[in-house]
Amino acid sequence: MRTIQVLLVLVILLSLACEKIITNSIPDSSEGFSIIFDDGYIISHGDIDYYDFSTHLIYLRKNNPILTDVKGITGFTVLADGLEIYTGQTIPGYSSYLPAGPVIHCCPSFFPEYIVPIDFIGIVDSLGNVDPDPRGDIRIVEALKKYDQFRLGLGCEIKSVDYSSNTNVTITLNVFNQDSNNYYILDPDKMGIGLFHYFTNGLFISDVSNKKTYTHRIQTVQPEPWNTWEFKWLSLIKSFGSKTFNITYEDFEDILPGQYNAGFGYPGLGYQVEKEDIQQINGSIWLGEIYVHKDITIE
Repeated sequence: MRTIQVLLVLVILLSLACEKIITNSIPDSSEGFSIIFDDGYIISHGDIDYYDFSTHLIYLRKNNPILTDVKGITGFTVLADGLEIYTGQTIPGYSSYLPAGPVIHCCPSFFPEYIVPIDFIGIVDSLGNVDPDPRGDIRIVEALKKYDQFRLGLGCEIKSVDYSSNTNVTITLNVFNQDSNNYYILDPDKMGIGLFHYFTNGLFISDVSNKKTYTHRIQTVQPEPWNTWEFKWLSLIKSFGSKTFNITYEDFEDILPGQYNAGFGYPGLGYQVEKEDIQQINGSIWLGEIYVHKDITIE
């Protein structure tokens, strides 16, 4: 009888131990910033190194193959301190489905396995209004700050666009650092305009009323090998500093005088950079892309 009682006690203790192990193995989504995928997978604040708000790239502490393991179109939920902030969908590269709202592109991702990118696809109505982007919710910022995981990243603005003729179009860009962290960025002056435009579509000018877009005809230069990068392409923008670039296009489409909207995507590196290379001696390599717009007049 005593032997049976001892065995029962051991079974109960083992059960409690197993339950404790299982419970402790579940990531905590009630604190800080976290993402819960519909298949049950959780990225918790403990998995995150930092979140760059300028590009909405989440840098993980270590590589995670979650974005290569997603099976088909599924959903995810973003939480701040356990409170649901918004939901979105994961979209595999082979899918032609284009949802509105927050999106995580996967299978493949354009970034290495230590980054989770959250994009936003806004729908423009007949009046030109776009759905609000929920990714910038202040509750997310506060949750990230609790664990020192918030980075404002870089900003960019179009200072001017000078369209003298289709053989002389110059855009002036100002890239500025909003962080206490230094960042290395792609520098078009160091790279050359052809290689720089391998990473970006560059300047485009839109006639919104007629739904027509004009662009340049630059011949891009591909890196050799295609998936590499070189430190000599980069320039350092120190904390709260800025850098101005003038990019001139000598072969642009013909545009009549009038009111237009100019757009530009300032690029960073992506899939080429390994996690151990992000942090350099004087700063971090900035990844991603910032899209900026400005209303202009062509005379």
